[in-house]
Amino acid sequence: MKDIKIGIIGLGYVGLPLAVEFAKKYPVVGYDINRDRVSDLKKGNDHTLEVDSKSLKDVLPESSTDLESENGFLPTYDLLDLHDCNFYIVTVPTPVDKFNRPILPP
Repeated sequence: MKDIKIGIIGLGYVGLPLAVEFAKKYPVVGYDINRDRVSDLKKGNDHTLEVDSKSLKDVLPESSTDLESENGFLPTYDLLDLHDCNFYIVTVPTPVDKFNRPILPP
């Protein structure tokens, strides 16, 4: 299972904890459109407190090239960083109606 590289799209309350846990065993690229959020995560800061700073810093690689050979978590807002992932998990918000039921049209 050494060829696994996981891409997680959306680094909110579901995506970020998932990325950190998977990054303990596999290389993980976490994509989010919020550049400020990605910048904070790269520094080891999660202002939403979904994960603690130590857990986040423990899985951040020294550089983005380290992720090619090791486990770890690379937060990014560049879609091209996802190109060589072979598993993708989408954790973006699900729209809801006025009763907070998920809107899931075909």
